Amino acid sequence: MEDFHGSLIEEMEEWLSSDDFDSAWRECYERACRGSTGRSDRNISESVLYQTAAAVHNHMPHGPLERMLPVPDAEFIQTALASIGLEDPRRAGLKDLEHFEAALVVVFTHLAHCASLLEKQMPGMADCILTGKIDPRA
Repeated sequence: MEDFHGSLIEEMEEWLSSDDFDSAWRECYERACRGSTGRSDRNISESVLYQTAAAVHNHMPHGPLERMLPVPDAEFIQTALASIGLEDPRRAGLKDLEHFEAALVVVFTHLAHCASLLEKQMPGMADCILTGKIDPRA
C-alpha cells in the first residue's frame, strides 16, 4: 500500500492555500446564501457553514484526498471547531467571512488529520478506501 500518512495533511494544506480552494469556498458560500435577504456577511449561520462545507468537498482535487475524506457532517464540523476552542456557531453564527473561511480551513484540516490517523491505525481499511473497495462517502 502506498503510504499517504503525512502527505494527506500536506496535500490538504497545499489545496487550502490555493486559489482553487479560495474560489471554491466563495462560490459554494454564495450558493448556500441564495435566497437570503439583506445578506451582510456577518454572523453567518451554522446552516450556511454546513452547506458550504459539504459543497466545498465536491471541489477537492482528485486523488487521495477525494477518496479518503467523507463529506463533513454537522457533528464533525462542531467537533472540529470545538477542538480549537471556537465558540459554538449555533449560538451566534460566525462573526464574518474571515472567521467563516478559517472555520472551513479547520474543518478540512481536521478531516485530513483524521484520515492520516486512520491510515496509521488501520492501514488495511485505508488501503480499501484508496483502492475503491470501500467508499467513505456512501
